[in-house]
Amino acid sequence: MDYSELVTAINNNDTRKINKLIDLIRPRLIAFLCIHMNAGEADAKDIAQDSLIIAIETIEEDELREPQQVIKYMLSICKNRYLKYLKKQKKISATDISKHQEQGPNQLQALLNKEQMRLLRLCLQQLKKKHQQFMQFWFDHPDAHTNRVAEKFEISVSSAWTRKHRLIKRLNKCYQKKSKL
Repeated sequence: MDYSELVTAINNNDTRKINKLIDLIRPRLIAFLCIHMNAGEADAKDIAQDSLIIAIETIEEDELREPQQVIKYMLSICKNRYLKYLKKQKKISATDISKHQEQGPNQLQALLNKEQMRLLRLCLQQLKKKHQQFMQFWFDHPDAHTNRVAEKFEISVSSAWTRKHRLIKRLNKCYQKKSKL
């Protein structure tokens, strides 16, 4: 299959074609991570989704030099993101666990949690109404399957995944900016 059609579809804003191609590409990325990189299925799905988002953003910004190599580019992103993930996991497991087990005063933790929620609510309010509702649904139903979310919001599964990860990224940037004030 010629995956360079994805570049054309994105440039032409052909949502139907984009969703069709993403539905074909995603399993290939997940299989690559599971088979060649020995990733767990959940990690593979998350990394494949992040890689798709990065690739789509790169295409939208017209920064992909060789459109015919789009699948190699995505596989490369998957590989690098997974290796970075493994490195991060190794650092966490090598850290002295006793440091993480120390408990601070409960009142301080409660105050921090309240402040974090306040900042998150502020960031959520900056989103469009439909995006607020979309994210609120995920907050209320964190274990919901993407199929259920896609049905509820009358969008494709691919769009639900992409929207979720883009909004989480946006909320995270907002939260980080507000927490540094």
